[in-house]
Amino acid sequence: MMLSPDDPESIGGYTLVGRLGSGGMGVVYLGLSESGRQVAVKVVHAQYAQDQEFRTRFRQEVAAVRRVSGAFTAPVVDADPDAVPPWMATLYVPGRTLSDIVVKDGPLRGRELRTLALGLVEALRDIHRVGVVHRDLKPSNVLMADDGPRVIDFGISHAVDNEALTVTGRLIGTPPFMSPEQFASPRDVTPASDVFSLGSLLVYAASGNRPFDGSSPYLTGYQVMYEAPDLEGVEEPLRSIAARCLDKDPGARPELAELQGLLRGLPGAVVSAASAGSAVSAVVPGSVVVPGPDVSDSAVPGPAVGPREADTAESPSRIAPRRGRRGRAVLVGVAAAVAVAGLSVAAMNGGSEDDDGSPSPTAPVTASASTSTAAVTLPPKHVPWDYQIGGAYSLPTGVRVVSRSYEDAAAPGVYNICNINAYQAEKGSEGDWDPDLLLRGTGGDVVYDKDWGEAVLDIRTAAKRQRIAAKLETWIDECAAGGYKAVEPDNYDSFTRFPKYLTGDQAKALMKELVAHAHTKGLAVAQKNTAELVRDRASVGLDFAVVEECGQWDECGVFAEAFDNDVFVVEYTAEGLAKACSSWGGQLSIVRRDQDVSARGASGYLRKTC
Repeated sequence: MMLSPDDPESIGGYTLVGRLGSGGMGVVYLGLSESGRQVAVKVVHAQYAQDQEFRTRFRQEVAAVRRVSGAFTAPVVDADPDAVPPWMATLYVPGRTLSDIVVKDGPLRGRELRTLALGLVEALRDIHRVGVVHRDLKPSNVLMADDGPRVIDFGISHAVDNEALTVTGRLIGTPPFMSPEQFASPRDVTPASDVFSLGSLLVYAASGNRPFDGSSPYLTGYQVMYEAPDLEGVEEPLRSIAARCLDKDPGARPELAELQGLLRGLPGAVVSAASAGSAVSAVVPGSVVVPGPDVSDSAVPGPAVGPREADTAESPSRIAPRRGRRGRAVLVGVAAAVAVAGLSVAAMNGGSEDDDGSPSPTAPVTASASTSTAAVTLPPKHVPWDYQIGGAYSLPTGVRVVSRSYEDAAAPGVYNICNINAYQAEKGSEGDWDPDLLLRGTGGDVVYDKDWGEAVLDIRTAAKRQRIAAKLETWIDECAAGGYKAVEPDNYDSFTRFPKYLTGDQAKALMKELVAHAHTKGLAVAQKNTAELVRDRASVGLDFAVVEECGQWDECGVFAEAFDNDVFVVEYTAEGLAKACSSWGGQLSIVRRDQDVSARGASGYLRKTC
C-alpha cells in the first residue's frame, strides 16, 4: 500500500516506499537503503514511544534479534531503539504468514508440513543457542518464504540471562499458543516453552484448528494449563509428536535435537506445483493475520488513528461481553491466578486491508442468486456508527449507521440495522417458544448460555430449524415494515459454545433460511461475529459484518477481507479500541460501547470512537 500523508518519507536513512502492515504497537514499512536493498522497517506508534516499559521491551526485541542469526529467521539490518520514534529494520522476506495460508488455502499437507516443522525446529535452535526464548511463536509470526519458514517478531522475547520486565508485571503473549508456564510463572520460562508453542502451531498448521480454543483468554488459559489438547484432524506420526510437545511438564517435552529426528519421519510427498505455489506466493511480510484461530488477513493498512477521547481506567482482568464467541465468561481459577500474579494478558497483533471506496448508502446491490433476486441496500463503509441494541437513544452527531433491537423504532435519516436474537431465547422469554424448540441436555434440562441467562434454541433438525425460522421471520417482517435496511441475526456462533450439541453446519442451515427471507423483504443481512464461518459467507448469502472485539482479539482482518471492508466493529475495552483504531481506523466503522450497551443517561453509559 502507498504511504499515507501522515507517514514519514524516511526513517534512519531508509527511504520508505510503502506500508507492509500495521499492528496495535507499530507500523511496518517497506524501505530502501541507498544501495537499493529492500528492508522491512518497524516503527513504534507515537502513543507507545513515550512509554518507558514499551521502549524497554522494544530495545529488548532489537537486542534479541541482533543476537539471533540463522536461515529461518529474519536478521536485523539496522535499528535505533532510542530514536523518536524507535525503529528497527530487518531483511525484507517476501512471503505470506502461515495463518493467512491456513485460513485461505486450508491446512498444510505432505512436504509443505514437513518443511515447515523442520524449518521451525532449526529456527528455534538458532534462537535458543544464543540464550533467547521467543515466547510468542504463533502462525502470524511465521512467514512462508520460497526456501522455508521465517520466524519473526521478537517483541516479547526474553534473554534468559537478563532480568525480565517487571514494570507492570504484564503477561504478554497469545493465549492459544502460550505454554502453561507462561501463565503460571511468566518470568521463569525456558526454551521448553517455545517447544510447547511449536506443538500448538503444528496442530494448527496440520488441521486448521487450535488445540486450545476457549471462549475467552482465561478459559483458553485454563485449557492450556489443565486440559488435554484437541488433536482432532492431526494424522500420525505428527499427532503423537505434537502430544509430546504439549506435555504440561516442561521437562517431559522433547529437546530440539530429538524433535528434529522425530519430524524427519513425517511424510514428504511431493505436492503439485500449483499447490506449492499457493503456499509461497509473495505478499507483504509482517502482515498480521487473525482467525477464528489466530487469524486476521494479509494486511495493508490505512492511516493509523488513535482513540479520540481519554479512556477510563479498567481492571486488567475484565472480559468484555459479546453475544458472539467471547461471552462474559471469566474462568475463576485462571482469572484468580492471573490476578494474584498482578498480570493481564495482552495479545499483540493487528492487521489491515486495502481500502476500497465506500459505495453510496443508497446504492442497491443484488442479493445472492442462491437466495433471491431482490435488491438490497448495503450500509456505507467507514462511517461513524453506533451500537444501541441495549436501548435506543438520540443519535450522536454525524452517525450514519445504527444497530438497534427489533423492538425499537428505526432512527430517521440513517441506515438502520435490526438486531434479533436468532439462536437463543431472550432471558425470561423461554415461554414464547415451543418447549421442544429449546435445546435440552441428556437429562432433559434446558441448556442455557449462562453468561446471558438465555436458553439455547435446538437447531439440530431441519424440521425444528424451519419452525424456528418461521418465528424469526415474523420479526424480520417487523424490521422491514419499520424502515430498517438490514437485519443482524445474533448468536450465529452459539455452536462454538455448545459443541457437544450443535454444529456449524446447523447454524449455517438456519442462517440460509433467514437470509433468503430477509432478501425477499429487501433487507441486507449481517454476519455477527463467528470468524469460524467467514469463509462460508458467500454460500450462506451474508452481505456485511457486525463484529464485537475484533480489535481486542485480532480478528478484524478476516472480516475485512471477506466483506470488502463493509464491517462494523464494536469494542468494549480501551485496549480494544486503541488496537482497532490503530490498525483499522482508516478502513472500518468502529465504536466503543459499555459492556451493557446502555442507553445514554443510564448508569454506566459509555461511547467512544476513533
